Amino acid sequence: MTQPPAGDRRPEVAAPDVGPTWTTLADTTIGSVHVRDQLPLQDAVLTWSDHAQGQAIVAVADGHGHKLHFRSDTGAALAVVSAVEELRRALPELAGLSNGEDRDDVVRRTGAALVATWTAKVEHHLAAHPYSPAEDELGASADPLRAYGTTILVAAAAGDVMAFLQIGDGDSVLVTADGVASRPLPEDPDQDGLHTSSLCQPRPLEALRVAVVDAGPEQVALAFLCTDGFGRSRVDADGWWRQTGEQLVEFTRDRGLAWVRGQLPVWLEEPARIGGDDTTMALLVRSDVAGIDRPDLADTVPVPDVD
Repeated sequence: MTQPPAGDRRPEVAAPDVGPTWTTLADTTIGSVHVRDQLPLQDAVLTWSDHAQGQAIVAVADGHGHKLHFRSDTGAALAVVSAVEELRRALPELAGLSNGEDRDDVVRRTGAALVATWTAKVEHHLAAHPYSPAEDELGASADPLRAYGTTILVAAAAGDVMAFLQIGDGDSVLVTADGVASRPLPEDPDQDGLHTSSLCQPRPLEALRVAVVDAGPEQVALAFLCTDGFGRSRVDADGWWRQTGEQLVEFTRDRGLAWVRGQLPVWLEEPARIGGDDTTMALLVRSDVAGIDRPDLADTVPVPDVD
């Protein structure tokens, strides 16, 4: 092969280092008990992704629904919006850190910011929609956040790093390329199956659980979040999430993400009908795991109108 003259040679330019993209999938279904009692959907879910930056967020909230938490549908909607807002601010910093303690500190500060943002949004909503005399008879004004009580679960990815935040019940699960599922967050000692930690409690940060994990393609294929309406109706209460994680990876490989997205409403319908509670699931799927063909999906589920 003839070489070009020395003066015509150009320096070789390395191909840009394109990191992974993350696809978000989500859906929610109202529970049969809420339909029977003519109650609104209490769950909320919101997703966000930036393929160019390799960043994505899924947030799920479960409003408590009890008569003392009569605005919990609004509280849940405000929670997922607050979560996405604060994680979007934090992800660039998180992606630039390699030290585990520094990463944990960023996520804990983000959790505190999430609580503060949610509280401010609730107060703004309450100023526009004051409690009625009948609601005040339930003690609403004495504990103004209580009516909006909700849990919050968040999973966020920035390149090869994932962060998880959670206050309250529900499930956060990581799944490897081999279909092995694990729970990245520590257990909440205050969960007893009847009561849950909440954003509306006096010191919600005491219930904040966080985790930061390395999320290379050999470590993570996907993560999923779901409200307790999904897991609580399962016969295998202790191990259903392992089987679910294995099946999600298998389905993603064999049938593709478009198929998985189409099946989400079907998968949620049975637990919502049998268990009676609102049921929500959100997935965060990595693009470059062997065998996963990722179409360009960015699925954002609208949250309820909160004026």
